[in-house]
Amino acid sequence: MRKSLESLIRKTIVHKYSLPNQQLNIDRTLFSTCDDNCFTVLNDTDLSEIIYNSVIEYAFNEFEIEESDYADLHTIAFEERIRFQDTAKEATKLKYGFYGEVILYAILKVMYGADTLISKGHFYSPLENSEAKGYDAYHLIESNNKLELWFGESKFHITYTAALKDVIEKMNISLSDQYLKRNLLAIRQAKTNLNAKGSKLEKILNNWWKQPKINIFEELNNHSIELIYPIIILFQQSNKGYDHSIDQIPKYISKKYKPNKFNLSVPHSIYFIFIPVGSVKLIKSQVLTWIKSKKPLMSS
Repeated sequence: MRKSLESLIRKTIVHKYSLPNQQLNIDRTLFSTCDDNCFTVLNDTDLSEIIYNSVIEYAFNEFEIEESDYADLHTIAFEERIRFQDTAKEATKLKYGFYGEVILYAILKVMYGADTLISKGHFYSPLENSEAKGYDAYHLIESNNKLELWFGESKFHITYTAALKDVIEKMNISLSDQYLKRNLLAIRQAKTNLNAKGSKLEKILNNWWKQPKINIFEELNNHSIELIYPIIILFQQSNKGYDHSIDQIPKYISKKYKPNKFNLSVPHSIYFIFIPVGSVKLIKSQVLTWIKSKKPLMSS
């Protein structure tokens, strides 16, 4: 990632507090297995800048970016790696999923130190012209002989209720053996494009390729691999303030939904990342304006 972009992310998206927060009497969500994290955005225009620039790192693996022209990659990203149609109406463009997915990528990379396993752009098909299937992020952390797969989800709506509805209704599917296996199959198919050379995961995928009848979940458990499932919710802050905006979410979830045990055979952690912003529409519209005008990108 460009150092200038990383610096902008760190100074713009700031960790506010975690949930549960005893001082504010705000609990974490009933779906979370560990603390939720709440971030604040110091400047909406800078968030637009982060989205506009991070499209490159989101759409391409790092080894594809080296010594390449950023402007060309930016153009290719919107043509071949992201659902985007220049002739579509603005109302349609504002609903595209890449805004939230790009922020998820940036936060996992910069705030949590989770490197990209494979860019989401590798799973987009220009022929289908629809949002790329699968998880919204494919990252990993490997240290001390332990491997964590960070396969996240992101939603960027005006209301947190709309964002939560989309995510929670999908969780039974996303957090299931069948869905995880399909995603692992997609990753195995794209194994030559992985940022995982020499990793434990690469060895497992290669072994699975040679022995397709092996039980992949037994393999994951034998190697103590854990699935981390962060869910990022970007939404418009209430006029009653930041803390009120956050406080309403766990209460709403507890009132609207019931706890659930997911059909997932590997150890997993689930938590939310909440990010209230000033104006969802203005943030996205600014990105669209820059795409159209081909605003110069941040340098390395």
